[in-house]
Amino acid sequence: MTFDEQSYQYFLQEAQELLQEIEQELLSLREGFDINKVYNLMRATHTLKGAAASINSGTIATIAHSLEDIFRAICKPNLCIGPEVEALLFESYECLYLSLNAEFTGSLLNEAEILDRISDIFAQLQEQMGDSFSLEADLPNSEELGFDLTKSIFELGVTQRLDELAAAIASADPEQIFSLLRTQAEVFFGLGESLNLPGFQAIAQSVLSALNNYPNQSITIARIALVNFQEARTSILNGDRTQGGEPSRALQQLTTPRTRVTDAILNSYDTPQPTFPTLEQATSVSHSTPSFSNTVRVNVEHLEQLNYFIGELLTNQNRQSLQNEQLWSAIRVLSSRLVKHQQQLYELTGDWELGIGDKGDKEDKKEVQITNLPSDLHSPIAQTRSRLSSQRSISNPYLLIQSILEDTVQLIEASEAVEMFARESQETLEKQRRLLIGSHDSLMEARMLPLGNLFERFPRILQQLEIVHKKQIALEFHGSDTLVDKAVVERLYDPLLHLVRNAFDHGIEAPSTRQEWGKPDKGVIEIRAYHQGRYLIVEVQDDGQGLDFERIRNKAVEEGLISPQYAINLSHEEIINLLFEPGFSTASTVNNLSGRGMGLDVVRTHLRAIQGTVSVYSEPHRGTMFRLQIPLKLTIDKLLVCQADEKIYALFANAIEEIIIPKVEQVRCWDGGKALRWRKGDTETLIPIYQLATALNYSSPISQFPISQPKHSFADTENKMMPVILIRCQERLLGLEVERLFGELELAIRPLGSAIAPPPYVYGGSILADGRLTLVLDGTALINHLSEQQTQENANNFVSSVPLMPNLKHQQLPIQTRAALADASNFEKKPCKTILLVDDSITVRQTLSLTLQKAGYQVVQAKDGYEAIEQIRYHSDIQLVFCDIEMPRMNGFEFLKTRQQDPNLSDIPVVMLTSRSSDKHRLLAFKLGANAYITKPYLEHMLLTTVTDVLEKKN
Repeated sequence: MTFDEQSYQYFLQEAQELLQEIEQELLSLREGFDINKVYNLMRATHTLKGAAASINSGTIATIAHSLEDIFRAICKPNLCIGPEVEALLFESYECLYLSLNAEFTGSLLNEAEILDRISDIFAQLQEQMGDSFSLEADLPNSEELGFDLTKSIFELGVTQRLDELAAAIASADPEQIFSLLRTQAEVFFGLGESLNLPGFQAIAQSVLSALNNYPNQSITIARIALVNFQEARTSILNGDRTQGGEPSRALQQLTTPRTRVTDAILNSYDTPQPTFPTLEQATSVSHSTPSFSNTVRVNVEHLEQLNYFIGELLTNQNRQSLQNEQLWSAIRVLSSRLVKHQQQLYELTGDWELGIGDKGDKEDKKEVQITNLPSDLHSPIAQTRSRLSSQRSISNPYLLIQSILEDTVQLIEASEAVEMFARESQETLEKQRRLLIGSHDSLMEARMLPLGNLFERFPRILQQLEIVHKKQIALEFHGSDTLVDKAVVERLYDPLLHLVRNAFDHGIEAPSTRQEWGKPDKGVIEIRAYHQGRYLIVEVQDDGQGLDFERIRNKAVEEGLISPQYAINLSHEEIINLLFEPGFSTASTVNNLSGRGMGLDVVRTHLRAIQGTVSVYSEPHRGTMFRLQIPLKLTIDKLLVCQADEKIYALFANAIEEIIIPKVEQVRCWDGGKALRWRKGDTETLIPIYQLATALNYSSPISQFPISQPKHSFADTENKMMPVILIRCQERLLGLEVERLFGELELAIRPLGSAIAPPPYVYGGSILADGRLTLVLDGTALINHLSEQQTQENANNFVSSVPLMPNLKHQQLPIQTRAALADASNFEKKPCKTILLVDDSITVRQTLSLTLQKAGYQVVQAKDGYEAIEQIRYHSDIQLVFCDIEMPRMNGFEFLKTRQQDPNLSDIPVVMLTSRSSDKHRLLAFKLGANAYITKPYLEHMLLTTVTDVLEKKN
């Protein structure tokens, strides 16, 4: 990587941080004007201006300079900023954001339009503020601020930058030092100019000149520069407010072309330098040392490499554990055989002593007994006796048996010692395994952040939009504690920001329009996040007007994206796809929110960078939901290893609900399939079963034979019943039948590469302990694939006159849309919770029952209020009631009134589900104690979310 390329990468990193800082400070201004915040804005824009100039980005530098001038103009104590000025400030920030976002995404930018726009904002600010808008305004002095501004800057910002430079010098990376030193010098040059410190400015200018003259001597120049900047900092903190230090003679001489003097200076710094004292040791101007962040910036590639190494270590450790176990097993077999051999020898010796053998043998035996008497081993008699004993042992079987017995005892002792060593080795390997898993977990925790850190940035942005555009919005978050890779969090901010702004501008209607549709004045935007299998799901949903397909179609024709003839035959899915075309916008006018066609295209661009997809769900006058699906990078995970059709497969263990070996009477078979009668508690469920071997349509020659004999192999050989793995998928349970289970293992997962295109349910491959390869299957994706086929076959078996999601359209990008829409729900559900449905329409009851059962709930039905009360008294586990209003015998209001009067019923929450949408019905229901009110037709996801919310409040 060249210096220019590295400088550009540093610019991108710093620009993201500065942009976020500017955004947060701007948002905080509306809470109360603070001149310190304005100064922070000036500092950030000034730094950004210098950084942009260093990479020759004139447009960004110009915009940053304009913003700096704007903030300088309003940098006055006790200044009051009105809504109009605040809106213009955010529009100026929008110009900076768009120009930087083009750099982040590599997209094209109309620079002339952006520069014209910032100039127009400048003129409007001058008109709004009148004489108070002065570009010649100086920085406020310490008396105006109430503290020493210069001291504050050098104690914090300058100190931090010098610490970074010192750390870079310690790393001895010339390219990194060159880039960082140039950036810091440019920042310090601007700082000296702003604070009127010519000496500090001269040091920075000298450093830049030295780098230009001697680019290959960056380490030496950095050492000299660091000393100069440290001395200047000490002088300023001691009270210097007119000069700010001066360049040293050595630094000044490096500003000229190469001479003997400069060579001598450079050579003198080539020798090892003493360790620099810390800045706290170099100066004692302050008793308190400012605290700095104890974090470092690490390249994601390095973390990925560490992850890969840990995976390889785990694979080798698994193999070593297996080899050690095999060794231990062989030793146990050897010990067992030696003991058996010893017993046989003892039996043979016993038979011999009972009289087997002739008289001569008995005499020999006596002689043996004599030779076994204690004696001096070195005496002639003993040596003669030993020689005679050896000669007799050759012809005497009894002596030979005794000798073999002695050797056998020694062999047994040796095998026991080896077994002890093998056991200790196994314990050591187990400790190593725990350390490896702990290292992997710690590494993953270092990479992960809760999405709440990202979500908390949106409320203040929305508050500013509410003021400018006169809309009231409630922003709700679900799943803020969902942990996500930090790199993914950074990539998600821009897509989510665009979707929130899109929902605010295009989704939520004006208050008057919402009143006409019987909606509350305040709109709702929800952001939900959760893990589903190996994916992170983030949903942005509003309760606005939904997509206007005709308007999108006409706008596409108007902008020349499609021909009028082609537009007539476009499906809703194809129309939705137009929203993601570059430059496309349905806005009739251009403002700070929309009209530039840079919204949804940016969403798709950012998601493609992390291999994500976006799906769109919309219903007229009920709202739109964007569903982002981002694959998770799993390198090590718990996998259940099993065998099917004499091949070994591994499934993700976190999606497995239970593993059972069913009895014969639990399985029901019919032509083409079978199901399992599964009981959990008092509830019995019929679960479809698929044979894993036949369910897979992925042919692979690997893992043709099972791994070495497993410790645990589960199967009912007597009744020939195979193990069934119950997998939860979209709150449904389905079973996978396998031939054998080998247990749960921590395995390293590797991608299959780009040379082959596996089915979506094949996640990757893994190496087993014995060196064999196995496919890693995503059970939820496989079950989803199978259930789609089943859904298509059974689609005509259920007819409903009330559709769950009328006119709901779905489009998934960039992957082709599937035939069956994926369930977009995200809510915590308890499979054992029982819900009572009260409605006089059997169609409505069956429709809602199917929805709730798919979500994992147990359902009880009643056709009116009287029957509902009977069901509650009979089923004591009912935890929630859905109730219609208009029913025979006892209607919904009468049921609510009865519930209020009965202590046994009053604790059960009730959700009204009715076609009556007027406010008087809604208010009466709440007055009688209803917990929620839903009108028909309804969105399935919203209904299930209501169930979750009501049950959570109850608990």
